[in-house]
Amino acid sequence: MQDTCFNMFCLPPAGCNANIYFPWKKQVSDDINIIPLEYPGHGTKLSQPFINHVDLLAEHLMNEMLAYSDTPFILFGHSLGGGLIWKILEKLQHHPMLQQLKLIMISSRPEHDYAQHLTQKHLLNDQDILQEIRKYNYLPDQVLNNPSLLQFCLKVIRHDFALSDQLIAEKVKQTSIPLMAFYGKDDPDIPNAIMMEAWQKHTTAWLGCQILSGNHFYFTEPRVLKQLLQYIQDIVQQHLMPPQSIL
Repeated sequence: MQDTCFNMFCLPPAGCNANIYFPWKKQVSDDINIIPLEYPGHGTKLSQPFINHVDLLAEHLMNEMLAYSDTPFILFGHSLGGGLIWKILEKLQHHPMLQQLKLIMISSRPEHDYAQHLTQKHLLNDQDILQEIRKYNYLPDQVLNNPSLLQFCLKVIRHDFALSDQLIAEKVKQTSIPLMAFYGKDDPDIPNAIMMEAWQKHTTAWLGCQILSGNHFYFTEPRVLKQLLQYIQDIVQQHLMPPQSIL
């Protein structure tokens, strides 16, 4: 009987709250515990001020993770979250919890050498930022048609775009932790698979890149989310679980 369980810390994309991962909790297997991480100034931490530097944000998130330091864990980051994973990994380098990190998954975040076209978006005016985010087909009409709510969302997105620029400028060190990448085949930021496959140079244990149907927010489609979670469960079973004993 298998009793190994993994916490999976999930880092949100720019402009999003941790609740983007809430539907995962009911659909994932029992051996994976989904723990969405919230950025200050977002969602349930809306009353908290933004953290404007990625080093401080990574430290803030790592400190929350330390409450679960006795359990093996996985890091999943989508877009901005995929970049933040590497700062958290840097913060964990001299902490015993690093020994519990078993798998890294980067979603819809081009490797840094291929992400230069994503920089400087925080410097755009509101209309141009709105034009940028419209291509992702994610903001609902109730936001787009509500000027005050839209203005608030643009403020959050602009802040997160600035964080993304800081991350793109960072050097990523190679790790021995298994790494896998995912993205949607119609993602406007990723016209070529090499942009995601290039993550393999940052690990000695590359598990491949999986292309799913959909755009930048591919996993918001229930059918695709089911496929994604199945891929993750298969990876956990094949690569992370101890071998079954034969009685």
